[in-house]
Amino acid sequence: MAYTIVKSDGTVLTTIADGTINTTSTSVGLPGRNFAGYGQTLDTNFVHQLENFADTTPPANPLTGQLWYNTNANTLYVCPTDGLSNANAWVSLAVSSANSTTTFGSVQVTGNLSANNVTAVNNVSGANGIFTNISVSSTANIGSGNANIGNAYIGNLNTPIINVGSANAISVVGVVTANGGGTANSIAGTSMWVTGGNLVVTGTGNVGIRTDYYYYANGAAISFTGTYSNSNVANYLPNFAGQLGTTGATHFGNTLTTGGNTVQGDITGNWQLSTGSRLLATYADLAERFEADAYYDAGTVVEMGGEKEITAVQYDLSDDVFGVVSDTAAYLMNSGAVGLPVALTGRVPCSVVGTIRKGDRLVASDIKGVATALDITKYLPGCIIGKALENYDLDSTGVIEVAVGRY
Repeated sequence: MAYTIVKSDGTVLTTIADGTINTTSTSVGLPGRNFAGYGQTLDTNFVHQLENFADTTPPANPLTGQLWYNTNANTLYVCPTDGLSNANAWVSLAVSSANSTTTFGSVQVTGNLSANNVTAVNNVSGANGIFTNISVSSTANIGSGNANIGNAYIGNLNTPIINVGSANAISVVGVVTANGGGTANSIAGTSMWVTGGNLVVTGTGNVGIRTDYYYYANGAAISFTGTYSNSNVANYLPNFAGQLGTTGATHFGNTLTTGGNTVQGDITGNWQLSTGSRLLATYADLAERFEADAYYDAGTVVEMGGEKEITAVQYDLSDDVFGVVSDTAAYLMNSGAVGLPVALTGRVPCSVVGTIRKGDRLVASDIKGVATALDITKYLPGCIIGKALENYDLDSTGVIEVAVGRY
């Protein structure tokens, strides 16, 4: 049967069919059952993991928490989210060698930090601090509290309040002015200030605010790609989980998602597809839930009967045969009922035994819940489960694809 691979957090990563190898779900090869040459794949996986995928670029299809040794920077990185291919978005760890600089991705000091000199080349953030001499080449971001700075050169200062106690300074509490005035100045004939909590920009022509970084109202950063235009404005809007517009509103997006293929969602109302529209599915069988007298694995052949509605098929050539237990139904009817999903028609993996050729009609074998090829001389009305889509030739049970139906 196919291997189901589950991640550390309990979510399903992928399902690997027998005799195949998965190279797209992770950075390593994941062999399925009975895959020839799996030893070479496993050895290669071990080597890549021992060297932490050492290369100039990140490994393909990474998982959250995966390590990568960047041979360009001689630095170890951690992948912060599944499938991240952008090397700049990986989180760097410390690197240190003789007579070199030690760097860190992010350091939080909850006690006292003592140093002769502090040089920040990107971002300085803190609640309270006293600095005698500090050089910041990019951004100083002091979120709250007080910073008493004796002498500082700051490339860009981001703070809600600048108070120097003088009307002749760049700003006073609650007010930011352009060129200290509020009249036309060097900002392309505009002036800018804050009053009553509102940012005011005045001027003539196309007046606005230009920024190199964008944020939602809640402070979360927005990462844009491509060029903004009226036709692709939806690409720049956040994911929305509430009510869409008013009654009768139309959604023109090409994706409607719950956030993951294992996350259940609900659609309310009576819906129909318009002319020419289609509803596509990843898998191929039509199934319905029926209450079983026990739990049965996917691929088990079932019949009507037992203490509940269905049970595993009990005897050779049973004419009570009903369907095959499915775990990947393309469409599941009666989904809220208690019971197992049973494929009633379509393609589905099925437990089989014996010699089977593609196209053979399948019936119940003398093994409980397992199908085999029909001996035409023993045919009984109602005994057909479906037709084999693959060859099989073993005295032990296995799984093949079957087209379920009364063929």
